[in-house]
Amino acid sequence: VEWNALPGGEPLAALLRVPQDSPMVVRVITVPAWRHASVQNGTGQDFFEFMAKNVGARRAKGEYILFSNGDVLLSDSLVAV
Repeated sequence: VEWNALPGGEPLAALLRVPQDSPMVVRVITVPAWRHASVQNGTGQDFFEFMAKNVGARRAKGEYILFSNGDVLLSDSLVAV
């Protein structure tokens, strides 16, 4: 889930690199800026990570869901199928 993306930056869907022969299906849900601005009683954070994860969990269609943070790097061997 891309929530409150930086203006002028590359969208998350354009930055993700999934190998052509991968059996995984990757889907990016982009939350528009107007939706982010409409959150009542917001915390003032530029990025509502917990909200993005909740949206992703509710809309997930796969067998597995991986929640991570922006500062976590996953090795190729860890995510090898």
